[in-house]
Amino acid sequence: MDPVRKMPITDQVVEKIRNSIIEGEFEEGNKLPSEQALCLSLRVSRSTVREAFRVLQTMGYVELKPGRGAFVLSATPDKSVDVRDWFKVNAPKLIDFIEVRKAIESLAIRIAVERSSEEEFEKLEDINDHFMKAVYADEVKSMAFLDEEFHRIIVDMSHNSLLININGIVAQAFKKYRSISFQVRKNALNAIAPHLEILDSLKQKDAPRAEKSIENHLTMALEDMEDVISE
Repeated sequence: MDPVRKMPITDQVVEKIRNSIIEGEFEEGNKLPSEQALCLSLRVSRSTVREAFRVLQTMGYVELKPGRGAFVLSATPDKSVDVRDWFKVNAPKLIDFIEVRKAIESLAIRIAVERSSEEEFEKLEDINDHFMKAVYADEVKSMAFLDEEFHRIIVDMSHNSLLININGIVAQAFKKYRSISFQVRKNALNAIAPHLEILDSLKQKDAPRAEKSIENHLTMALEDMEDVISE
């Protein structure tokens, strides 16, 4: 692969790796080059490669295995899925995941009100701006990735390493839900107002309101799922 020279760097890296997978340079099931090897090959930072891997995982091309690296999941990930049937089958475990997310994210955002920096808040705002643009453009893959980033950053803002580690495990298991859920236009639109409420409560340093806003957001996600199943 040729070195990356133009911005945005992460998008370039994503496209280069994705094209290599599609063209068969990296076959399904095989391990991708290490972060260090890609850094040297593409002349980018390790953080850029890691972000590219996360995007590719959300897109369905790559599977990240803790302690082992990135593996090719599929060269043709865009398979049609019956959203209603998928939710019906997975509803019980999704309810469990949302309950756990409520516990983790409610605690994290309460702590984040006190511990987060202005720089972190601005990063969260920027991610949400891109998320809203993706919603209006109906870009499902981008929505899924940016929504995951939005919630991840909130937990990171708590600066509680145990919460961050637990959230990483839960988020990993929740990826498929996001990519399926945002295929329903209403679900994507329903995430905009709660995100803005969360941002405003953080900006105002209102811990009770922030905690309530994240709980309401996750409750709405559960209701959206139930609506799809009942249609």
